[in-house]
Amino acid sequence: MTDLSRYHLLYVPVRYFLTSQLRFLRRSCEAYDRGEHDEAARIATAIFIIVHDGSQTSLLTQLKLRSGLRFDSYAAIQPTGHNILSDFPVVGLRIEDNTMKNVPVLDDGPPQMFHKVQFGRWWDKEEIFRCPSGLKLTRRGLIFAMRNQDMGGHVDARLTDEAYVKFSRDSRTAFFDNGSEAVEASPRPHLPTIRHIAYELLRTLEQSLPETIPTK
Repeated sequence: MTDLSRYHLLYVPVRYFLTSQLRFLRRSCEAYDRGEHDEAARIATAIFIIVHDGSQTSLLTQLKLRSGLRFDSYAAIQPTGHNILSDFPVVGLRIEDNTMKNVPVLDDGPPQMFHKVQFGRWWDKEEIFRCPSGLKLTRRGLIFAMRNQDMGGHVDARLTDEAYVKFSRDSRTAFFDNGSEAVEASPRPHLPTIRHIAYELLRTLEQSLPETIPTK
């Protein structure tokens, strides 16, 4: 019997798979920016494959690159005492056609929010969502939930992360006070957060490993 255990690595370099996933990621980001917000599910899947180590090994780890990178971050949730509003720092508000839109911050955030961190802090320590009840999400928690249970790579009958449910399903999370009434912004804020995480990842690799980023 032929041993196929090393076949794909022998004939197709791992760097090829990384470049392909980054190409998928960039296409999905472009589609998201055109208004196809459900592309966030594919964005989450590509991010998962590129960076996460678990039962399978990420592409960055297979290439021995992940531990040496410092990742761009705009997450800056600060202790605010008794905050009555949910906090999702990489999402901004924009008024378009008299409606409130949740948009990814990308490079429009305050300069003081920007910093570089090692992967462990970027992925599993920094909070990208916190609500007054104390529920919170890291980048890992958000990408995991979208990829594993909510359209990315699988659809579960029941979501199990309470913080993700709050962030993605509770309409009160997306309400803002415009001075006279509560106004709901769209899309749900977990989607532009995922788009922003992709921006951080692409920017990190463009600066540190430009040869991995496809030109088209």
